[in-house]
Amino acid sequence: MGFLDKIKKSIELKQRMPNDESIKKVENKIIELKKTLEKNPNDSKIITKLYMCYVEISETEKKIECLKKLSQLLPNDFYSFQQLADIYLNEFGDIKQAKIYQNQSNDIKNSF
Repeated sequence: MGFLDKIKKSIELKQRMPNDESIKKVENKIIELKKTLEKNPNDSKIITKLYMCYVEISETEKKIECLKKLSQLLPNDFYSFQQLADIYLNEFGDIKQAKIYQNQSNDIKNSF
């Protein structure tokens, strides 16, 4: 096991696993955020908060949904494209799709 693998393993071990109570809190927060989003469907801050909730409970499809919406609302912000690239690479092993999003992210970064 290489040095970077040891660091990665150490980080993975320190991440807290969500318990039933914390999952319930996040699910309640999601409900509230969705209600708020209905009133403000293009509010990127709400969508970002919703995305973070889905990260906490590991809802991959919902994370993707939020990130795609953010990429439409904020086409000059590389964050959503970078996160999509990470999801497609690390969670699906889809290198082709990950490269598409990574290239979009890089194009935005390089345009500044």
